[in-house]
Formats: sequence, C-alpha cells, structure tokens
Amino acid sequence: MLVPRVPAPISDAASINRKSMRAKVIGASKEHSALKLRGFIVRRSRTIEPFSMTNRIHLLISACGLLFLSCNSSLLQSRISEGTIEYALSFPGADPDGLMAGMLPEKTILSFNEDMQAAEVSAGMGLFRTLMLADNEAKQMDYHMSMMGKRIVSHLKPRDLELFNSESGKATILYTGDIDTIAGYPCKKALAIFNHMDQREIELWFTDRIAMNNPNWFNPFSEVPGVLLRYEVVQNGIRMKLDAVSVTPGKVDEAKFKPKADHEAVSAEALHHELGE
Repeated sequence: MLVPRVPAPISDAASINRKSMRAKVIGASKEHSALKLRGFIVRRSRTIEPFSMTNRIHLLISACGLLFLSCNSSLLQSRISEGTIEYALSFPGADPDGLMAGMLPEKTILSFNEDMQAAEVSAGMGLFRTLMLADNEAKQMDYHMSMMGKRIVSHLKPRDLELFNSESGKATILYTGDIDTIAGYPCKKALAIFNHMDQREIELWFTDRIAMNNPNWFNPFSEVPGVLLRYEVVQNGIRMKLDAVSVTPGKVDEAKFKPKADHEAVSAEALHHELGE
C-alpha cells in the first residue's frame, strides 16, 4: 500500500536562510530592472537630443526666414514720392537707315514729386529740345519747345490736349493679370484698345509703388491707376516706345518745375503746328 509522502518539517534556521536568499534575489532583480530602465532612458535621451537640437535649429531658421520675408515685404510695399525716372526711347517701325534716324532722341528724364512732373527730351545733338511741365493737381501743362534758336511755350488745359491726342483716338483700357518687374518696380499690365481701326493696341505696364497724383491725366491713358514704366505713344505719325531703365528716389529741386521765362507764349494750335513741321 502506497502512502503519500509527507515533507519533512523545516527547521527555523533553514527557514531564515531561505527568506534571506529570497530577499537577495528580489533585491537583485529590482536593481537589474532599475539599471535596465536607466539604460533605456539614457539611450532614449541620446537618440532624442540630436533631433531636438535639430528641430530647434530648424525653428530658429524658419523664424529668421519669416522675419526676413516680413521685412522684405515691407520694403516691397513702400512707395516713393519724389525722384527721377530715366526712359529709353525707341521708334518701332522707323527706318534705321533713314535720314532722320540719327536725329531721333535716345532717352528722356522725368523728374517728379506727388503733384508735379517735368519731362525733358533732347534730339539732333541738342538742336531740338522739349520740356513738359505738368501740374497734376491743377491739371495744366506748360509745353516748352526749342528748335534752331526758336523758343516757344504753350499753356495747356485738358481740352487743349485733345488736339494732341486726337491722332490716337479714344482708348478703352483692359486690365490683365500679367505682372513684371521694370527698373526694379513691380508692374501690372493693361491693354489700350483704340476706336480708330488703324491704331493697333498698346501694352501699358504701370506701377503703384510710385506715389503720384493723377500721373496720366494728360495722355490717352488717364484712367490707369499708376505710373507708366513701359508704354507707347503716337504723335505726328511717329510711334515712340518708352521703357524705364532706372528709378532714382531723391529730392528734386523745385526750380525743375518752374516755367522758362525766355520762351515766347503761343496758343495750343500754334504749338501743334510747330510740332508737326
């Protein structure tokens, strides 16, 4: 007959030894877990820290970039209210080998402030000169012409200017979404469509970064809300293209806008006749 085996009783000393060993094992296990956890944290910190520093650098660069764009945007939004514009002149359709080719002007300088404009043109080695003084606020112009020692000036009002702009006819302005940079200034494009069938359309490039009141009141494009930096005009059968090559901000001497006292006053019709000669 088999009898179940009963474990022998454990003495008090053996019990104490076993409890001591168990405590050591548990303590070692806890220490191992702590070391393992510490190693994990160290490895994580070494892995995360470089990315954290990189992210900080990226954030710093982004912040600097946004600051730069903000400053640059402020510069682009700024407007000048006084200075000079130099235009290069060309004559589409003119015979480059014709007798008059060497007599045609190559540039014009426009001096301006918010209410005044002074445009000077010299041709034929200085034998022919014109000076247009436009008062944008009063809407009147003093047109000076000097040729072969003859000096005349005509005081023109908007109705008188219809005589000079009649050749082109009435223009309808169509605005487009095209943009460009001319002489360092952002420009928008418009098209001038004329009611004269033989007059082709003209591209108008204008900027709103030059503060000038009613800058086009005297030309066929009076409704254009900005200073023209690239455009064409037709007078006396001659097509002339103006293309701004530089805009120079700065103080303009008030004497630039004063009429010349040594010019003989004539009517608008007399000036128109002289210009057509």
